[in-house]
Amino acid sequence: MPHITYAIGDIHGRADLLEPLLFAIEDDASASRVEPRVLFLGDIIDRGPSSREAMDLVCDALARWPRSRLIRGNHDSYFLDFMTADLVDDDRFGKWLMRLGGYQTMESYGLLSARNIRHATESFRTIHPRHLEAFENSCRIVVDDRFAFVHAGIDPLRPIDDQDPKDLMLIRERFLGYDGHLSHVIVHGHTPTSDNFPDVRAWRIAIDTGAYASGRLSCLAIPEDERNLHFLFATAFGRNIEVTRETQTDDRFCTPQGEVPSPHSGNHELRCGIGWELVLDRYFTT
Repeated sequence: MPHITYAIGDIHGRADLLEPLLFAIEDDASASRVEPRVLFLGDIIDRGPSSREAMDLVCDALARWPRSRLIRGNHDSYFLDFMTADLVDDDRFGKWLMRLGGYQTMESYGLLSARNIRHATESFRTIHPRHLEAFENSCRIVVDDRFAFVHAGIDPLRPIDDQDPKDLMLIRERFLGYDGHLSHVIVHGHTPTSDNFPDVRAWRIAIDTGAYASGRLSCLAIPEDERNLHFLFATAFGRNIEVTRETQTDDRFCTPQGEVPSPHSGNHELRCGIGWELVLDRYFTT
């Protein structure tokens, strides 16, 4: 069955944004009479207030749309390491708990009242086996014909099929500052964009729009023919969530030769915070 790929940026415990965005994805795919393939680009948890609820939504989506995948982010990896380790490094756990948003995750899962770390991990594995399985089965990268999907980015000097797993979850400057040719357009999160809108470049599309702090969760939709790209946004306005759709109006990724042109050629716009089209008349009160 034909499909549209929907790549969702860093969620960080914002289940209130993820739920309406998944409704929007379902409607968007239904309008085109195709099946959605949802790719979660990682960092489902930490910082925001509803990590457990966000993972419930992720697991539901993975079960409902079997072609969907969870890509592991660095925060997901931290949590998985702690929840499966026989012996937890107290210093590393404390840093995650107090500086990286782990406290909110532990609170969301009801683990702060555990007697100790071992009791907390045993409780998590017993009560939330579906979440544990999703984290354990998460992948590091998904590669299609012309697009590759990853949490943080890639080492631009290595082949796409020979990447260091740590780079896929953690890389920043070596990838973000690279201005040469890549084999694929890399769709990624990890580093929040400067203006909380997707950042579209010739060889990468950044869709971490800082949902935890900005209240905007972004999704890039790529039809199977890799034309007519568009974005879906779930944005918080006070207690209301507004879902909007924006069409990518130029053919930056769809040249007749099948090559991605430079973002500095012609009259291409680099940013996608323009041309808003409200197509989903849904407002959700949290």
